[in-house]
Amino acid sequence: MISDQGETIIAVATPLGKGALAVIRLSGPQARVLTEGQFHRSTQDQLQSRLPTLGEFWDSQKNCLDRVLVTFFQRPDSFTGEDVVEISCHGSPVVTRQIVETMLEKGARLAEPGEFTQRAFLNGKMDLAQAEGLRDLIESRTAFQAKLAYEQLGGSLSLRLTPLKEEIVRVLCHIETSLEFVEDDVEPQARASLAADLEKTERDLQKLEESFALGRIILEGATAVIVGKPNVGKSLIFNNLLEFNRAIVTDFPGTTRDVLAETIDVDGIPTRLVDTAGIREARDRIERLGVEKSLESAAESDVAIFVLDGSRPFEQEDWRIWELVRKRTCFLVVNKEDLTRQLQIPPELEGSGVLSVAVSALKGTHLQELRKMLSRALLPPQRVEQEAVLLTDIRHKRCIQKAREHLQAGIQSYKDGLSEEFPLYDFRKALDALGQITGETTVEDLLDQVFSTFCIGK
Repeated sequence: MISDQGETIIAVATPLGKGALAVIRLSGPQARVLTEGQFHRSTQDQLQSRLPTLGEFWDSQKNCLDRVLVTFFQRPDSFTGEDVVEISCHGSPVVTRQIVETMLEKGARLAEPGEFTQRAFLNGKMDLAQAEGLRDLIESRTAFQAKLAYEQLGGSLSLRLTPLKEEIVRVLCHIETSLEFVEDDVEPQARASLAADLEKTERDLQKLEESFALGRIILEGATAVIVGKPNVGKSLIFNNLLEFNRAIVTDFPGTTRDVLAETIDVDGIPTRLVDTAGIREARDRIERLGVEKSLESAAESDVAIFVLDGSRPFEQEDWRIWELVRKRTCFLVVNKEDLTRQLQIPPELEGSGVLSVAVSALKGTHLQELRKMLSRALLPPQRVEQEAVLLTDIRHKRCIQKAREHLQAGIQSYKDGLSEEFPLYDFRKALDALGQITGETTVEDLLDQVFSTFCIGK
């Protein structure tokens, strides 16, 4: 779907359903003319750009549908870069439908998902990465997600890529010059210097690509699984982190037989918190199924919360669980600190650097420290501080992967002294791959894929 900018499109820009107000947006060459034909106010002068005007909106039979506020934005000073009209009316689904239907009768076309933003991109009002930042801002569920999306909307990723692309272009110019003018052939020393410059660019791209692991968690959310043997207090810790009683808690070991999951906000990260059945040698078929689900959940988690009973020694079942989670991001929760301490954490665990916190889920002590520990496991503070820009979109990651692959191949052929045509091909491909992130080099299928993920009216 490449937008036909000769058409005037219309859509309700606010969420569906009842509300105090709704906004209907038009964009295209006939946006003002079509609106003025149905908009009746005290003066029939043309709508002035950025001047909200109050009046009545009539249907084709001159029946008043609602009293509305109309704002006209003259191109190119509008969101899409075209003439744009926004009609603010009362938030009745009946009213918004009647207004849209009237405009459709007069010649407007119903907008496709993301078509307003697509027109903004095609008219140079934003690049593709910024458009995706706008989509992520609309869909954000936490303040941290909104902050990250707003930075991308402001061009943070585009600005980070600019010097890297400029460096590739600079080297390309050197090589192309030597190819065109044989007498200007690049000396071996200069060739090595140019290759070193591109190797630094490739390392910078690698660092940006590696930021996706953290960016994905921030944007998509994380999974934290509570594991431990039976009767160590996993479900009580689960309820405390949720701040309501979701899991059944009893003194009988093995009460939890299935996986329970709820989503919480951990310092801006939507986190799927999972309570699991106690891991031990199953004593019946139902318990065995529960243990199998616990093992599956632990294997798929971003963070494992390994709960130990502080009133009991470290046992063989604990060792089995440690072997399951030791290679993952995890921390220890020593529960039942209100009882006499019998647990000694083995030197092997302490030597691994795994962090631990002692709590009493029953008494509610040190649970704030537990929440802080979970936050640090999901978002290590030093890592967040180091990352000026985070990749959050798998499309961006794949483009950077492709660019790095071509850079590596081109650098190697250049260092090997092959004819300039070979590294030139790979360096141009690397530049094209980076250009796909911002939309400088793109194809219709890519635009269709990106903008189809937007809501209608945006």
